[in-house]
Amino acid sequence: MIISFEGGEGVGKTTQIRLLSSYLEKEHIPWVSIREPGGSPISERIRSLFLENNLDPWAELLLVLASRRVNIKKVIEPALSEGNIVIIDRFIDSTLVYQGILGDIDTSAIMDVMKLTHTLLEPDVTILLDAPVEVSLSRIRAKDRFENLPLKYHEKIRNAFLDICSQERHYVVDASRPIEDVWEDVISILEPFLARTINS
Repeated sequence: MIISFEGGEGVGKTTQIRLLSSYLEKEHIPWVSIREPGGSPISERIRSLFLENNLDPWAELLLVLASRRVNIKKVIEPALSEGNIVIIDRFIDSTLVYQGILGDIDTSAIMDVMKLTHTLLEPDVTILLDAPVEVSLSRIRAKDRFENLPLKYHEKIRNAFLDICSQERHYVVDASRPIEDVWEDVISILEPFLARTINS
């Protein structure tokens, strides 16, 4: 089972993934957690290239997909075959938002490239953490080049996520509330899926 967390900068993905990981640990449910780009030694090197250089959207896309392809073969597929829950911080929806809608690459073209490179792996559940950008950006301390972009850019990110996260696997959670309240919503969404996974 693959669970992805999506959303703009500062919405609390890292915090909710940490809480979910602790919950799975306590329940003795095996899990693996990665981020994108990143998550494996090669992918972390790709992440540095991605974040430290001002690349055009196509170059960003190719780096993200290279990282994902490595993770699929080296981390995700082995973890799933061993019965692990795989938790991913940003995945295919972020690619469609950042390199597609924000980067002005047609999302259908991105879907085609993902299919050709065997990187279109759809999660079982996607949690979209949503909050007004004034709230989410106020939580960030050390900012990278994406987080330092103008407020209008972050508004576009938020709206883009809300637009594309419309499939059955998507669940939108109000992330402007206290961490504990957000977590209650997250685990209430995930518990039925986790129960089915454990009992299958």
